[in-house]
Amino acid sequence: MRHRHALLACLALAVGCKRSEQAPAPAPSASAAAAPSSAAPVALHAPVAAGIPVEPAKISAVVNPRNEPAWTGNPGSVHGLVTATGDPPSKQTLRDVPADCERAKEMYGKLFREGMMRSLADVLVTVTGYKGYVPAREDAVGLAASGCAWDRRTIALTYGQRIDVVSKDKRGYMPQLLGGSSQAVLLALPGGAPIKILPSQPRLYRMIDAANEFMIADVIVLKYPTHAVTRLDGHYEIGGIPPGEVTVTAFLPATMRVVEKKVSIPSGGSLNVDFEMPFDERAAKASQPAAPTQRAGAKAPSPKP
Repeated sequence: MRHRHALLACLALAVGCKRSEQAPAPAPSASAAAAPSSAAPVALHAPVAAGIPVEPAKISAVVNPRNEPAWTGNPGSVHGLVTATGDPPSKQTLRDVPADCERAKEMYGKLFREGMMRSLADVLVTVTGYKGYVPAREDAVGLAASGCAWDRRTIALTYGQRIDVVSKDKRGYMPQLLGGSSQAVLLALPGGAPIKILPSQPRLYRMIDAANEFMIADVIVLKYPTHAVTRLDGHYEIGGIPPGEVTVTAFLPATMRVVEKKVSIPSGGSLNVDFEMPFDERAAKASQPAAPTQRAGAKAPSPKP
């Protein structure tokens, strides 16, 4: 578990954690590489969602430490397909799941989710190592609940964004973010206004439903917006990338598997970057992290690697 938290801290903070053969950490982005001068004023170039319980200047200093204006060149993009190889996902034991929550069994009944032709869901894909500051485009990331399940098991957002949680069925849901400062647990009603979840720092969190703790999603708050999470079809696309040499990294929290590639982003063009994520059930059991139902009640991870 300690190794898992360290790796996720590397992803969330974009710092240069020591690499290992089992799980190489992503390279830091150029925009996150330098600390701001204490004498220099912080220019508020970074957008900050209303309600985040942190001073906007502090958020901007984290995501834009060099006080750069937003990069305005001709950006490129990456897209691709992430597939699983090796063993199929092992089954997971779910407790206290209501009989009418079939979607929850589909979402959480296995270690990870596969679609057609072994396409892999819930993979975080990031692009780092480019030059220039790229701001987030939106204030919030949406998250929907229905059938006693979140709509994905990995949620990625940029520091300064919030999560807007809505109910898409006839149930009410009580989203709760574990691993950060306490927030009041509010009820997302069917057809009601979104519940605003406000991460206060870049790090790993877990989202549960206070009434259904088997509803678990890894929430990773990053210092940069060049990221995407695959859905069941395994596809991803990341735009707005300054051209040049970068690192594209695929990370599946459920297995702790990391795969990365060095590529050159074309100016104004799109590059296809596919990934295969291997899984060895015997090796995984030898260093087994807690199962999803157990992880929900585990101690929140440390923010430091």
